[in-house]
Parts: sequence; C-alpha cells; structure tokens
Amino acid sequence: MPIPQVLAPSLLSIIDSLEENRVKIGSEWIEIPAVKTVFTNYKIGGKKFRDGYGIPIIEYFIAVVRQEKEAGDCPIMSKLVNFLLEKNITPKDVFDICMGLRRTLVSFVFREKLVQNDASKYMDEIATLFDANLSGVLAIFTTYYEKKQQAEQRSKIQQKKFSQILKIINFINTKIIIVQNGHIILANQPFLEAIGVLDIREFNKNFSSTFSFMKNVESSSNIKFDINNVDEWLNSVHQSNKPFTTNIFNNKMADVFTYSGRITTLPDSEPTKYIVSFNSISSHVADEARIKEKLEHDTLTGLYNYVKFVHLLGEAQRKALVDKTQLALVIVDIPCLKEINQKQGMEMGDKTIVSVANDISSKADNTMTVARLEGSRFGIIMPYESEQESYNWCSALHIEMSKKPERKTIAITAFDLSETVNSVQIRAGSIVDEINSSQNGIVGTDFEDIELYEALPDQERFTKRLKNLKKVKTTIYHKGLAITSENKIVFLNKDTVSVQLSNKEFCATGQNEIIYLQFPLFGIVKTSVYSVNDKNNTVTLHRFRMNKHTPLKREMFRVDAEENIKVLVLSDGPDSEGVIIDMNEQFIALKLKRKKNIDEGNFVSIEAEIPINEIVTTFSTEATVKKIEKIKDGFKVVLLCHLDSINKAILQQYIAKRQMEIISELKRDS
Repeated sequence: MPIPQVLAPSLLSIIDSLEENRVKIGSEWIEIPAVKTVFTNYKIGGKKFRDGYGIPIIEYFIAVVRQEKEAGDCPIMSKLVNFLLEKNITPKDVFDICMGLRRTLVSFVFREKLVQNDASKYMDEIATLFDANLSGVLAIFTTYYEKKQQAEQRSKIQQKKFSQILKIINFINTKIIIVQNGHIILANQPFLEAIGVLDIREFNKNFSSTFSFMKNVESSSNIKFDINNVDEWLNSVHQSNKPFTTNIFNNKMADVFTYSGRITTLPDSEPTKYIVSFNSISSHVADEARIKEKLEHDTLTGLYNYVKFVHLLGEAQRKALVDKTQLALVIVDIPCLKEINQKQGMEMGDKTIVSVANDISSKADNTMTVARLEGSRFGIIMPYESEQESYNWCSALHIEMSKKPERKTIAITAFDLSETVNSVQIRAGSIVDEINSSQNGIVGTDFEDIELYEALPDQERFTKRLKNLKKVKTTIYHKGLAITSENKIVFLNKDTVSVQLSNKEFCATGQNEIIYLQFPLFGIVKTSVYSVNDKNNTVTLHRFRMNKHTPLKREMFRVDAEENIKVLVLSDGPDSEGVIIDMNEQFIALKLKRKKNIDEGNFVSIEAEIPINEIVTTFSTEATVKKIEKIKDGFKVVLLCHLDSINKAILQQYIAKRQMEIISELKRDS
C-alpha cells in the first residue's frame, strides 16, 4: 500500500510552534503598519478582527498542513469576504490584509529560528498552501466587489431620479401619487395631508391596502375599479384620457371628501409608472379652507394637531439651525384624565382639556407654537436664550394650572438640532412618564446647571409646621457624601427660614447650595441657600420645594471621584474615552464627550486606573448602560457594574478612601 504523500513536510516539522504561538502571530498581523492603516480607515477593531477572523484562519492553515482539512475550503474565508464587503473596503486593501498574514508568518518563522535547513522549501510551501488560497479569496472578493459597486451605482441613479421627481411633485399643490405594480412608490405632501397621514410609513400602517383610501370610484372605463387589480384599471382610465371621481377618506379626521382625478404615465418607465393627480371639486374656496383647518387643528381646543405640530417642529429646527438659536420642546400632561373620564364623564374630561389649553395659550407668547398632541398631552415649541428663563416659564405655567384641582405635569428638554424630531419627542415623553410615575414631581427637565424651583403645593402648611419646631434635621451633600445633623431654627417668615448649622455642615455649604430638610410627617423638602452669615454659622434658606428624586433615599453611599480619573469604554462600536464622575458599590457615572454607538441597555466593558493609597490599580469590569443624559460638554452615562470579587474590592476600597478624604477635608476646614 503506497504511503500518502506529505503535503508540506518542512512546515509540518514546525507546525506545533506555529500552533502554540497562533495568538501572538495574529497580534503581530494586526499591528503591521499597512494592515493597521486599513483598519483605522475603515473603523475595523483590530482585536475583534484578530479573534473573529485572524486566529481562525491561522488555525485552518495549521489544520491544512496537518492534512486534517482540505486546502482552499476554509469556511471562515467566506465570512471574512462578507465582513469586508459590508465595510465597503477596496480589493487593494484586502490584498494588504491578506499579504500581511503571509509576511507575519514568514517573519515569525525566521525570527524564531524555526528554519532547520533549506529556507526556500518553507517559502515554497507557504506560497503553495497560503498565497494560492488567498489569491482565490481576492478573486472572489473582486467579483463580489464589482457586482456590489455596480448595484450601488444603479441604486444611486434610481434614488437620484426618484428624489428629483419627488422634489418636482412637492412643488405642486395638486395631490399627486406615482404608482408602479399596483403600489404607491412616491407621494407629495399635499396628498399625504389629504388622507391625514404624516408619511408613507404611516399610510401603510393605517390603510389595509394601497388604494383602500379611495371610495365610490366612478370612471368612463369599462373596467370596474378593484383594489386587487389596480394596474389594469389605471391603464384603462389612462387610455380613455378622461377624468374619474372618487371620495377620499381622511384618516385623522375620519371624514370623506370628493376629488376629481387624472392618470398619465411617466415617460420611459419600465414597468409603467402611473402618475395619478387629485383635485378637490369643491366649488368654494371656503370649503378648501375648512378642510385645511380641520387637517391642521384639534377640533376640541382649536390648537394645532399632532401632524401639523410635527411639521412645524421640523420647520422650527431648520430655522434655528440657520439663525443659530436654541430650541426647547415642552410637554404638558394631565395624568389623571383617564380617571376623570371614567369617574366624572367624558364631558368633564373635555372641560379639563380645554381649561389646560386656555392656561397654556394665555401664558405663551408669539414666539411659541402650541398644539394638542394626543388625549392628555400638549406640546410647546419654545425658542430660548436662557435655560433658566425657559424653566421658570414652565414653573410659572404650572403654578397657574395648579389653581385648578387636577394634577398637571410638565417636561422640558433642549432640542439638540442635530437629532431627529422623533427622538426629541421620545425624550420629552420619557421625562413626563418619569414624573407621572413618581407622583411627587411637577416640572421635569434634563437641563443642566439651573435652579429647579417649584413652589410647594401648600406653602402655608409648611410654614406653620416650621413654627412649631425648634430644630430641623438638615442634610447637605458635599462631593457626594451626605452630612446630616439636627440644627436650630433661629428665624422664620413666610418665604425664608434661617438655620444655625454645625461647623462641618457650614464648611460644606455656600450661596445657592442645596440643603434637604426632613420632617417626620411632611416629608423631604429641597431648599436653596439664599445667604450665609460667617459669624454664627447661620444660613438663610428660600425656594422650598418637594424633591422628585431625593438622594436621601439612596441605599448606598455615593462619592464624587477625584478629578480626571480617565476611563476607556469598550463596546461593539468604536472605543470611547471619558472620566469618572461619581460611584457607589454598584453604579459608576461617567462623562463622555460623545456617546457614539452607546445606547441604554447596551453591554459594555470599562477600564480605568484608580489610585488607592498612592498605588494606581487597574480596574476593569463588564457593565450595562442604565441611563444616558445630555449634559454640558457631553453626556453622562450611568453604568450598572457586573463586578467580580477582585474589582468589587477595588471599588469598595476607593469609595472608603474617598469618604475618609472628604471627611478629613471638612474637619480640617472646620
């Protein structure tokens, strides 16, 4: 029986060394300058590439040398080709990556002095087993790449043509749709308004089939209109060169209006694209105005409706970008409206809605746009110069609305002009939902560095309670550490109270500092320092308000981190760098200049160098993104850490160290 011929005898003699060092070879591969440049240009993570593609390819090469696998049949190669195609990488760059591995293998073999005799044999075997295989990969990639480029070019031409057509039909006030193969592929804004939808996506969601918005169609065609065979009917009416009439159902208004239609075709279209135009046959301009009014306004309040509001919000965004002004979105909600409707009747619910609408309108100036968004919610577009002034306007509106018994809540958020209209609405809505669920918040905002002032619901009752007390329990947060003590009330009037603080608390406070007052039955009241008297450690407090998220209810100690503790955030997207803001034994808050592809719910890894007892310790953990807030100069990202025992101990040691530092600092100052 003939002895099987060894495929690569020279390489087989050193294959154990290659296998043992496959991770090292993969690491050297991704560090070759030409390869590293390609990864940087196309935002490919080097380590991710090494572990996902590089090491498996090296392992397959090793298996081929041992004749455990067939040469030229590497399954990971097809995955690599698809991965690189998704990155829109060029064949030349693919060549650089592939040849990078060949150079790494050759360099490793000679650097480690694995060559025992004739070096040319090793080179020939590498060329036979490796270069030929990768040449096939390049051929496959080049073919796929050319096909993809051709498809993208055709798509661009088609998109450009559609874009040009859409621009043209949007300049025409006539309601126009373009139909191909029985489906609407383009529609202008007047048409969308006529059927009461925002865009084609909403149209497809609300209408069971493409032409179900047309009712009682009458035409001179011998073919009866049928939504299941629209193309045949369209062709027949087009050939007749005569108009047709139809009733069009408006989804938002739940009403029907009569239109006259004509059908033509788009020249040189294959398959045929039909252009269908609709014109109202109302004989009076007043009818058109009535339709427009109903389309744009809420029937109950007379305010703009949701569809018009979204349109105006987009226009306000574009204007703010041009004028370089700031824009805010305010949401006003009546969280108990459903309960009012159920217990007191729909008529009382309507009266409540109208009452809130009137309060908002009476406070809004001519720079603001007000709308009723849905059942219990109203929207306000507010250009502003100062975040504090816009927040104060919301507080004043709430005080006005609070004169009536039903609970109302308000959210205000800045409109980052680079984001979409939908995302700012979602954020504002989530702030309202958070307030409603807490049952103790009134005006909510994600503005930073503003004085949050909301009057107590019963200031008189609060003042009377203070009169009966000689002391009050106060808490001040200094660098995240709570300092609590019982302090003497030395003066009281309707709007302010003066309290004599302990030395430690007095050293931690200053003008505009936040202080929390605790009462056994009344609850927790948040207040601000109006003035400070150094002679007797007295502070005068004002602006008393209930606190919606009181830190006094924290289950864990929290401390501010030392300045400039840098942190690296590793995720599926590009790595992010930031600094640690504060922490407790489970959560860490970071500040990032850009959040890139990090979103709430994502799973990430973080790495930081944390100083403990003058020794810098490496801290690393997996974490889940729990919350992201827009703050000044970046984003605050709150992470829930999944700590192992080593990193949990590091975090606990650092927190204990920071607490002692803060306490020592206060003792020294006092």
